[in-house]
Amino acid sequence: MSRFFILLLLVASGLSAADKPDPRIALDSAFPDAAAAKALAGELILVEHVNRRGILRLDRDGTINNYYWDFPHHFEMLPYGSIVYRGAPADLMDVPLGTHLHGKFYLGPKGDYEVKLPDSGYTAGKMANPNLISIVSPYSRVLQLQDDFSFYEARGEGWKITAIGEKLATVTIERVSLADGSPARPGVADDGVKSTMVLRMDRGTRIWKGRRFASLEDLAVGEVAQVNLGWVTLLGSSKQDGLCRDIWIDAESRAVAKEQQRQIHVAHLRRFGVPATILKTEHVAGEGARGHLTFAFHAGVDSELIDAFQPKKGVLAAAAEPTLRVYDMNDGKPLRELEITMVENPPAGHSGVVVRAHCWEMLEGFRAGRTLRLYMSDWGPPERPREELLWPNDTRVFEVGPKPVSDRTAALPE
Repeated sequence: MSRFFILLLLVASGLSAADKPDPRIALDSAFPDAAAAKALAGELILVEHVNRRGILRLDRDGTINNYYWDFPHHFEMLPYGSIVYRGAPADLMDVPLGTHLHGKFYLGPKGDYEVKLPDSGYTAGKMANPNLISIVSPYSRVLQLQDDFSFYEARGEGWKITAIGEKLATVTIERVSLADGSPARPGVADDGVKSTMVLRMDRGTRIWKGRRFASLEDLAVGEVAQVNLGWVTLLGSSKQDGLCRDIWIDAESRAVAKEQQRQIHVAHLRRFGVPATILKTEHVAGEGARGHLTFAFHAGVDSELIDAFQPKKGVLAAAAEPTLRVYDMNDGKPLRELEITMVENPPAGHSGVVVRAHCWEMLEGFRAGRTLRLYMSDWGPPERPREELLWPNDTRVFEVGPKPVSDRTAALPE
């Protein structure tokens, strides 16, 4: 082999190593590496549900200088990103402000995540982080968010009430297995949350029992519950681990909460369309815009909705942006001849259900890596409020930043 070809091989191998994608980066057009997600948890303090964005106040996990505690962590949902609330699929609009969430986060494409991380202290007497952003702000792309209820239920865990404080002001809980009530894990768990917590309660704490509201007086030592928290890691000075915002003290109350949220989710996607990612497009030669689409439904969609898509059923498909917003209510194109296959061990964000369908008129947005919204014809026409649509213009202008106090504070420099 000549030196020239050896040199070419060396250069090519060097390029392939340099161009190897970073698994921490999640693209809109491809499902990510599940093992590369970064786990972060925090309280939801702002939501812009139309564009599937928001801000968390991250938990103080003890790994960073306390100067950077509680800085806002901006996030955006990946197109295949999902939300679980009260044990069922949800939309961002379903999750109340103040809810504590557990998330799986990724970096964005190059140029989107290059936020210069601040130093770990002060610099020459000035703030090292003048933009007041979370120190892990590059991890802004979300694969999944779960409230505490959903996070622990998915792990087969709950919380056993071991003590109730004087005047019902606190409750002490121990993490246990839902199957048999045995301690889930000793000491500090691998998710960074203590296995025993002391929570503050007040008359604003919602107690759920069966199909009704209960009261603080209904709590009893020995009950196994699920809880939703707030102010996690903020109450260290009082030796309390957070506020108890909601507590479900029996299996029936948890089942009722889960089913109610599931029905909200099903009704919402019947109006807005089920999201999917296009895997492949095939044009029929000599037939104009006619062709076939192959797409995968996103994970986190309730099975009742996916099961509704059957080979002989009529389907409408609309091109959507990564925010899942569509352009116009009349953009849907009919799909026919659905071929449905199941995929074993699908990647993160992928439901495991793949569909190949015939389309008489392919749209510009029907390209591999792009996002769809899909509607069953027998669900009735799609319905969306004006601010959800992108055509003829985007009316949803949303900016968050420091604002001066009128008549008291001068405008802040840009």
